[in-house]
Amino acid sequence: MAKQTKKQLEEYKKSKRLLLGCICCAISFFLLYALISASDTGIVGEALSSIMFSSFGASSYIIPIFLFWFGILYFITSTILRTRIDLVLAVVSVTLSSILFSLIKSIFNLKFQDGGWLGNTLYPFFLKFFGNWGSIAIVGICFIFFIAVFFRISLFKLAKYIVKSTIEDIKQWYEYRKAKKQEKPNIVQNRSKKEQEEETPFEQTEKPRIIDSRQNKKDDKEDFVQEQMKAARTEEQKKIQVQQPQEEKKIEQEPKQEPIAEPKPIVKQEKIDTKTFSYTLPPVTLLREGSLNTQINESELQERAEALREALKSFRIDAVVQDIIPGPVITRYDIVLAPGTKMQSVMNIMDDISLAMKTAAIRIEPVPEKSAVGIEIPNPKPSMVSLRDIIDTKEFKDSKSLLTLAVGTKTDGSGYISNLAKMPHLLIAGATGSGKSVGVHNIILSILYKARPDEVKFMLIDPKRVEMTAYKQIPHLYNPCCMADDADVITRPNEASDALKKLVKVMEERYEKYASNMVRNIEDYNAKMVAEGGDKDYYIIVIIDELADLMMVASKEIEDSIQRLAQMARAVGIHLILATQRPTVNVITGTIKANFPARQSFQTVSAVDSKVILDTIGAESLIGKGDMLFLPPSEPRPVRLQGAFVSSKEIEQVVKFIADQDFPKFYEPLVHEVSQAAAATAADKAEKDLIPALKLILERRRISQDLLKAQFGGSARATNILSVLEVRGFIHKPEGTNRWEINYNLVEDYLRINDN
Repeated sequence: MAKQTKKQLEEYKKSKRLLLGCICCAISFFLLYALISASDTGIVGEALSSIMFSSFGASSYIIPIFLFWFGILYFITSTILRTRIDLVLAVVSVTLSSILFSLIKSIFNLKFQDGGWLGNTLYPFFLKFFGNWGSIAIVGICFIFFIAVFFRISLFKLAKYIVKSTIEDIKQWYEYRKAKKQEKPNIVQNRSKKEQEEETPFEQTEKPRIIDSRQNKKDDKEDFVQEQMKAARTEEQKKIQVQQPQEEKKIEQEPKQEPIAEPKPIVKQEKIDTKTFSYTLPPVTLLREGSLNTQINESELQERAEALREALKSFRIDAVVQDIIPGPVITRYDIVLAPGTKMQSVMNIMDDISLAMKTAAIRIEPVPEKSAVGIEIPNPKPSMVSLRDIIDTKEFKDSKSLLTLAVGTKTDGSGYISNLAKMPHLLIAGATGSGKSVGVHNIILSILYKARPDEVKFMLIDPKRVEMTAYKQIPHLYNPCCMADDADVITRPNEASDALKKLVKVMEERYEKYASNMVRNIEDYNAKMVAEGGDKDYYIIVIIDELADLMMVASKEIEDSIQRLAQMARAVGIHLILATQRPTVNVITGTIKANFPARQSFQTVSAVDSKVILDTIGAESLIGKGDMLFLPPSEPRPVRLQGAFVSSKEIEQVVKFIADQDFPKFYEPLVHEVSQAAAATAADKAEKDLIPALKLILERRRISQDLLKAQFGGSARATNILSVLEVRGFIHKPEGTNRWEINYNLVEDYLRINDN
């Protein structure tokens, strides 16, 4: 019972302390608010504020702090209370602060509130006995002592800590000064070495090297045309020696008067052995020469390099121009930055460098093989790059691939050659007037300079109807929806959709054929056919000049066909080249983009378009007119190239040279069994509609195409039914009339026998 009473007593004391603590904190907050804004605390607050200021003056602000400290002591139950002592210390501290405020005001004549009645009454006593400075010192020391005791602060420990930390700081400063004096001689001795290693490379003591790696030198090489003509003559002589002379067979197609009702089967074109026909690749003389071989102005390049270095120096970037690589349109200046200088600091002032060099736009890229930064600046007077400059290079001549592409020239002016078979598909984008269509022409002409018509076929899709019409006469054209003689440039979106669907079937047929021959791709199949004396397969290059127009009309069908071809067609020799001037996500969808690792971007309108086509910015900074960024497959960053310019006259000359050779147009259409099955299906459908049509004749006592169209739906279906009725003799149209006459007896007999 006693224990319970003791516990209750402790809880009572604890709750009492908490209550007193809350009261002290509340009173302190109220007093402080009354001192700051007495008008908002009512009559009580105004009265308390007036009394405190008149009695204690500026020391009144200390009273709420003391009360708040009392509240904290009450809240901390583990603290032993000494209420009377703390109260005395608080009163003495307030009194001393009032005297101190009055002393300071009277001695220094400062305009602030004094210590009130209490301070004004007591401060003359201190002035009389201790003087001005003595009074301030004694009152101040006493005030600090009583405040420290009141807040339970040990002045001895505080002074000890201050002295100890001060001594440690002095020791550390002394040791640092001593170590620095010892290092000073070593720094003076090694100054020359460091200057040689760090400072000397950035003083530009030597002129930058000018590297001209253009490879258009023909003095020690035989002309490309003569080599190809010799090879063609040699092959022709071998064929004449091996083969016996054969008479030319004229294929006469007699017009057949077949009834309209019978579905027109695909007539199998007679097999033509194209190996017996000689074919000469176009000579490079059909193309005009460019200006890559013009001499470079070394003094002008050195002046521009010095201007670039001064521009960087004005922005406190130490750099040395190491190499100058002049090109036909762009000149690259390889600079070496001082140690510790970030490449990002050069990127941040790209526009300022462009302004200093008096050019529209520049491009900055790292050169890892040199540990340098390449700054590409357009030339004041650009040179024209022709397709002949690239085709006549050693790389293009020595390339054995039929799908060798003359993409453009590099920054240094040397030709850049790529292989479409390894890409295996190419995506091209660029704004209007940036050189995209000319780049497509370069691709077509590059392949025409490498491959015979029986080795490579082009399926050209041109919704704009103006870009690829020049290639109508070449025997390389291909369309899986028609025979070789009828193949033409595809211009309608619906025809393009049907052709792509049929091309998917061609791909599937080739896969079945390769599987039956136990080969993996077109290269293995052609090698096997050469060994066995069979017919080789040709490559099929699908070029779509404006993908956006097709996607607007039939996006689902086009996308599905392109996706299937892009995923599987590489092994069977089918390659896609898609070009568009709108590289948006609606046109270049994720499924299309994922299967086109090779990208070619001309100047784009915005950085967003550049990210869509290249997955990085940079294409928006190009200068147009064939300036491009080419991203080869499995490469981390794109290469800047200058596309070649080819005129309409050059295209016409190449096409005329090929067309004048009268190379036969021939390719195997789709499997005949498929076409025959489709024809049989149409015939069966017309036969099934015969009995309902005869019943309709007996019911209406007349016949017409409009009547059959309304009954069966579709003009083609009604025409087929009329043809079948006419062939069977149920109806006929007398000469000179436009009305059908019906043989009702024959109709009734047929229905009586066949209508069960």
